[in-house]
Amino acid sequence: MKRSAIVFLAASMVAALIPQALEAGVGIKAGYSLAKFTQTSTLLPIPDWGYSKFFVGGLSFEGGLGFFSLQPEILYVRMGGKVSIDADNSLENQLEYIQAPVLLKLNIMPGPIRPFIYGGGYGAYLMRAKGILVVAGVPQEASLTDNFERLDYGVVGGAGLSIGLAGISVSIEGRYNHGLKNILKDPAAGETIKNRCLMALVGLNF
Repeated sequence: MKRSAIVFLAASMVAALIPQALEAGVGIKAGYSLAKFTQTSTLLPIPDWGYSKFFVGGLSFEGGLGFFSLQPEILYVRMGGKVSIDADNSLENQLEYIQAPVLLKLNIMPGPIRPFIYGGGYGAYLMRAKGILVVAGVPQEASLTDNFERLDYGVVGGAGLSIGLAGISVSIEGRYNHGLKNILKDPAAGETIKNRCLMALVGLNF
C-alpha cells in the first residue's frame, strides 16, 4: 500500500512538471539552396555537374524537453544540377520536391541565444522535373519527370543559432542534405544519380 502511494505521488509530480518544461511550437523557414547531382556511370562520360541555385521554404514543428527536441518539417526544395560550357551554353536539370525531414535537435546551452546542432533523415516526393538547354543564349525546356523516381530519401545534418525575442525566436542555420537513393527510373548497369544539397535557412518560430 505504501509503495503504491509513493508511485502515485511520483507520477503526479512528473505530470505536474512536464507541461512547464515541455517546449512546443511551429515556425516558418526560408532560405537559399545549392543543389548538385553526384553521378556514376560505367558506360558514358560523366558530366561535370555544378550547383543549381534556388529558393527553399516551408514549415517546421518542434516539441522537446530541455536540451533535446524533435523537429519535423515540410519544405519545398529544388534539387538538380547544372553543366555550364560558357555564358551562352548550358544544361540545367531542375527537380522540384516536397521534402519532409525529421530531425533530432540538441540545444547546446540554455539562454536567449542558443547554439544548436541536429541530424536526421528525410523523405521527398518529386512533383515535377525539367531540363533547360541553353544554346547560343536561347533556352529550350523539356519535361524530365518520367526519367526520375518519384520518391527520394537521405540524411540531413546541420547547425545554427536561435535568438529568443518577446514571444518568438529567430533561427539562422546551415544544413547539408545527402541523398541515398538512385533517383534514375531506368538506370543502365552501374549508372546512378543522387541528390546533394547545401542550404542556408532563416526561421521564425512561435
